[in-house]
Amino acid sequence: MQNMAIADNHMESVESGSKTIAVRVGYCSIKPGPLEIKSASGFWGASKVHVIAVERKSISSLSSVELVQSGFPSVDAMVENLRPAHPCISTESEVTVISWKSA
Repeated sequence: MQNMAIADNHMESVESGSKTIAVRVGYCSIKPGPLEIKSASGFWGASKVHVIAVERKSISSLSSVELVQSGFPSVDAMVENLRPAHPCISTESEVTVISWKSA
């Protein structure tokens, strides 16, 4: 089964079904089908979901829903927050948007 780790502060939203999108910088090998989402620390139990879509697009093309579900109020806030880990990131950098529904 595919798996993906997310920040602990998003796990409650995944479990409740209110978080159904994750955005990853660059290429991500996740494909439609079953996915196990784990917390980055391992503190939370894993949640099983079903990936319904995987799309690659520029950060500037992200919708407000995609930004909010990723924890950012704007494209600029996302870029600034990710810059320490990705020094060359810009609003035109490619990201992978993973959408799912509860399994």
